[in-house]
Amino acid sequence: MAACWKIMVPLLAAFLAVASAGLAGGPMDADINEKGVKDALQFAVVQHNKASNDLFVSQVHKVMKVQKQVVAGLKYIFTVQMARTSCRKGGAEKLCSVQEDAVPYECTFEVWSRPWLSDIQVVRNTCNK
Repeated sequence: MAACWKIMVPLLAAFLAVASAGLAGGPMDADINEKGVKDALQFAVVQHNKASNDLFVSQVHKVMKVQKQVVAGLKYIFTVQMARTSCRKGGAEKLCSVQEDAVPYECTFEVWSRPWLSDIQVVRNTCNK
């Protein structure tokens, strides 16, 4: 029985070390200032606006959470507050202010990037308006 404990204790310690560090390949917090993260969020916002029936462009009002995950490329997971701007879709304006009466709404975007294939796509675009 003592031999069993000599095996079990190191295994339990290893399991707890892995569990506290997070699983390899699991989502982990990311820095919004990282170039790949910024590019993925910008791509998600453009795709969100293309899919929207709104006549006006929405933009990120507040970044709430950013994660990334290694999955045959990189998956970026964003939780953001979006807000409607004063810019109409198809306009040439670069800087758009948020409309005064705009009510921010929460969105979750998941972007899968495989740069070696020049492939980037939004795999989830869920918003609560």
